[in-house]
Amino acid sequence: MKKSFLSLAIIASTLTSCKNDSKKQEGTIPMDSTTVQIDHHNAKISLDYIGTYKGSLPCADCEAIETTISLTEDSYVKEIVYKGKSKEVFKETGTYTWNEAGNTITLSGSAAPNQYFVGENVLFHLDVDEKRIEGDLASKYKLSRIEISEPIAPAQKEETKTKEVTKVELKNSKWSLLKLYGKTIEKNKDSKREFGITFNPDGRFSAFAGCNNMMGSYKLKEEVSRIEFSKVASTMMACEDMVTEQELAKVLEMADNYNFDGKTLKLNKARMATLAEFEIIK
Repeated sequence: MKKSFLSLAIIASTLTSCKNDSKKQEGTIPMDSTTVQIDHHNAKISLDYIGTYKGSLPCADCEAIETTISLTEDSYVKEIVYKGKSKEVFKETGTYTWNEAGNTITLSGSAAPNQYFVGENVLFHLDVDEKRIEGDLASKYKLSRIEISEPIAPAQKEETKTKEVTKVELKNSKWSLLKLYGKTIEKNKDSKREFGITFNPDGRFSAFAGCNNMMGSYKLKEEVSRIEFSKVASTMMACEDMVTEQELAKVLEMADNYNFDGKTLKLNKARMATLAEFEIIK
């Protein structure tokens, strides 16, 4: 008799367990590596991010880069001033896109780094690897939201300069060499040619820094401000002073990204200090 009760208890327990497992399976969605989880509380959905943001970002060769970004639902206006260097306002307009997570925007057509993490009343300027700046300067890389009571119309003179700048296309431009590794290049009075680099529309470039002619190919990824120089060659003349030329050749070998605002061009390697700086030749 005891054995019969024990058998019934085991059967009942087994049925209950199977029923519970069935409920769990019905209420569970299987996950695999291709499943995308959507955060319904991300910045794009939850925050009132439309507005104007302003801040002063660190600058290698000026006091600060005063930056203002105004966002609408799908477009932006960006204005920057290199404080302590020029009062000229550089203005960009365009559209922006969100990342899949809905927390970071990319300013289309703007020179990299051109991504911002969107927080509550703040935009965090990201580095070229799309990461938040860390360390002692982390607090410097943010733009805070400001209230504007009425539209600010730029002066006519500044607007004219901005239009001139935006006409410049890197693929068809000439540049005068200003600095190498942070050191100002002294003009050679005896040289009949400008030290610098020329970009041709066909993907070829030519450069000169005092002695030999350098030439080769270049490739641009303008959406992320990447550049690659290849097939670099030069004439084989021997000159007394070839230091500047050798340093420029090294820059062309190392550079993998650039900063370009239409007036100034900087060649960089990853997040290192600027390798070379140029000024537009009009």
